[in-house]
Amino acid sequence: MAIMHPRTRIAGIAALMAAALLLQDRPSAYSTSGSKWATSPVPYRVNAANMDLPAAQADAAMRIGADSWALQSGASIAFQHAGASTQTTTGFDNLNLVVFRDASSGSAIATTYWWSSGGRILDADIVFWDGEFKFFAGTTGCSGGFYIEDIAAHEFGHALGLGHSTVVGTTMYPSTSSCNTANRTLHDDDIAGVRSLYPPATLPLAPTGLRFVGQ
Repeated sequence: MAIMHPRTRIAGIAALMAAALLLQDRPSAYSTSGSKWATSPVPYRVNAANMDLPAAQADAAMRIGADSWALQSGASIAFQHAGASTQTTTGFDNLNLVVFRDASSGSAIATTYWWSSGGRILDADIVFWDGEFKFFAGTTGCSGGFYIEDIAAHEFGHALGLGHSTVVGTTMYPSTSSCNTANRTLHDDDIAGVRSLYPPATLPLAPTGLRFVGQ
């Protein structure tokens, strides 16, 4: 039986600051959920309809956040954008879906839900809470809201099987500030975390001790 696990991204930055400062000198402070994907790439679809910006712009920003893990970590995992979707419901349906929802969920900016069985992630959905927060794309023009690229990077980290990090400034730290553009760039701790789940592929060693013999 598949089990559902929600993970949220909160807006405030003060709640866990003290604990994080005490632990940030640890060599690694990432956490994992205990589950991961069995194959790569992991396809996902985006319903980019939202209240803040054109759907095409939101979709492109989402790709940047999702791609940050494969492009920056060297881990043997990647997400694959599989196209647009008009679906608005989330659930265990073998469709990894990202949606914007005209609703709120407390202080969560976005929430990742995933379903796993036997240590394997089977399905993952991400909801951006568009009823409570305003979303932007790019690196300029943000005011009192959040860039999709940075929130997406965090949520796709959860979709990979990562939990929160105690190191301030990491992508997987559980809180952020408005208009922050740093989370789309992975921290060393984020990279260590994802590599612990999906070690980089190793290339075969070149043969040695061979010599060419001509005809």
